[in-house]
Amino acid sequence: MNNIPAEDTNETVVNNIDNLNVKDIYTTKRPDGQDCPVEFEEDKKTGEKKAKQKSSPFFAYNKQNYKAKILLAREHPVANSILEFFVSEMDKTNAICISMCALEKLFKMKRNAISKHIKILVKRKFVEIFKIGNMNAYAVNAYVVFTQGDANLYRAKFTSTMILDFDEQSDKVKREYSKQITIKKGRK
Repeated sequence: MNNIPAEDTNETVVNNIDNLNVKDIYTTKRPDGQDCPVEFEEDKKTGEKKAKQKSSPFFAYNKQNYKAKILLAREHPVANSILEFFVSEMDKTNAICISMCALEKLFKMKRNAISKHIKILVKRKFVEIFKIGNMNAYAVNAYVVFTQGDANLYRAKFTSTMILDFDEQSDKVKREYSKQITIKKGRK
């Protein structure tokens, strides 16, 4: 990824835009330090290139339904933490696929405790569960929180972010992954 400096006005500052490859991925920093993607367009007739800063990835809560989220945080803080994890890791389709084993390790809780808190999320309609073999795909209710405008709520594309623990991988994947990791020992 290539960084392009930007001013506080969200206008992209590039000395020589003609040397940029419009197919490369570029980012710019907002005043708050977040990286934002930069989209390039090239006029086919004139060959002129224009750069436009896109929004940083976001999620937004529906204001009316946020009161239910606040109530969840007060009454069931662990269920709220699980929901916050799902929201922070979900993709643009509001979905995440993760095993109970991985959730147990993340939250340092036993399976039955995790299940109890997820049932609360399902009962209160914060998430819906889709079974995929021995894994679950959790779809966060788009009327509560969404990553795109609510005009896109009815698009039925289903992909998801998948989170797998190292122990859930096949031996072949573990061997390949282990080859790619260099472990540095601490100072003596």
